[in-house]
Amino acid sequence: MSTIALMQLASSYLSFRSSRMRTVLEGDPVVLVQDGKPVTRNMRRLRMTTDELAEEARGQGIASLEQVRWAIAEVSGTVSFIQEG
Repeated sequence: MSTIALMQLASSYLSFRSSRMRTVLEGDPVVLVQDGKPVTRNMRRLRMTTDELAEEARGQGIASLEQVRWAIAEVSGTVSFIQEG
């Protein structure tokens, strides 16, 4: 139990002190839609389909991906949508 606690403290400290380690441990946000068009390479990387992305958009009150300027998969696992002007 103490080994796991020590590893958690070490990874937390390294993540706090080094942006490079933070990226390795936590990841970076990933662009899924740009100017209304899905970025298939990034969606494949996250194993996400266009239907799943459209479902997430509808859950946030967006009728179509064409209305989205940017969709970003956040580090926390949520998807943020920025609509056209």
